[in-house]
Amino acid sequence: MTYYVMNGEGVYPVLVIEKEPHLPGGPWYHGHKLKITVPTPLEYVLEVEDEEPDSNIEMLNDSCAIPVMHNNLLEALQSAGVDNLELFPARITNPNTGEVHEDYHAFNVLGLVSATDLENSTLMNKSDAVTLLDTDFDSLVIDEKKTMDFRLFRLAENCSAIVVSEEVKAAVEERGIPGIVFYGPGEWSG
Repeated sequence: MTYYVMNGEGVYPVLVIEKEPHLPGGPWYHGHKLKITVPTPLEYVLEVEDEEPDSNIEMLNDSCAIPVMHNNLLEALQSAGVDNLELFPARITNPNTGEVHEDYHAFNVLGLVSATDLENSTLMNKSDAVTLLDTDFDSLVIDEKKTMDFRLFRLAENCSAIVVSEEVKAAVEERGIPGIVFYGPGEWSG
């Protein structure tokens, strides 16, 4: 089975969060269950320019300490068997229009998996050693034998990478969800 890195980007612009919740208790990128009480809903305010997006943004995680996804994406993930997400209702406000979206969830991925195929991946700086959480890859390949059959997980070597199985990719693509890009073996750098 092939695994892919899933990103919220693509032909639809990723909107920047201007204001997001600030919670104690550490990052949401380490694959562990949160040990804090999370207020609901979590409040976000978009940073908007003159142009407004044509559709809902499916995943707002590139600039957020607390990542967020639209319910359309969440439903696709769950239909593909993803069951390792901690979910919290989120409210996103557009300050230009006053529009409030309550069809989003903040999410914490439970599962940090060391699944890099080191022989076939390329580091950005070849003299660096692979570390946990923040290794910079020029080209990433996932070793499918190390995935523990997770359908979705954060990569232990670079926790900004959300890795998904073929089934998850197919479920998202089948629903025609805009703004989600999948990087196959050797395609992702970060």
